[in-house]
Amino acid sequence: MSDAAQQIITAVEAWRSEVTGPLVVAIDGHGAAGKTTLAEAVGGQLAAIVVHTDEYFREAADPGDEHPMARYYDWGALRRRGLEPVLTQLADASDARVVLLEGVSSAAPALRDLVGRTVLVETPEPVRLERLHGRVSDEEWDEAWLEAERVYFAGRPPETFDLVVPGSG
Repeated sequence: MSDAAQQIITAVEAWRSEVTGPLVVAIDGHGAAGKTTLAEAVGGQLAAIVVHTDEYFREAADPGDEHPMARYYDWGALRRRGLEPVLTQLADASDARVVLLEGVSSAAPALRDLVGRTVLVETPEPVRLERLHGRVSDEEWDEAWLEAERVYFAGRPPETFDLVVPGSG
């Protein structure tokens, strides 16, 4: 298990002691930072439910929301179909269960009322871009997406997260 995964597990265990109900932890970071890999490793160790924001991805649209990543994610559907049903199901659990919300901008203001803690996965840009080029064809490459990410993270610097972990190495 990576040091980053262990850091997240240690933090989540401490955060769980602070709540009586379910705990939602956003694992945020740029595309190809390593969020999914970490969420799966941590989720397996903690028997957490993992919700992926990519399941609520949409083609760029104008949702009438000034937040840059709102163009790419259907926050309403994520709330209604992803988080709220899981939280309702877990509300009756006797122990504090964990939900990991994984994806770019998972710590967005639109979800602030549901997210209890936030983790930023930081990976050097050259590493991330190399990973992205390995996953995305030239035809699918989206400079507007990269700019939306830059704007989002400019407004959400590392010090605003509860924990920052490396996504490489």
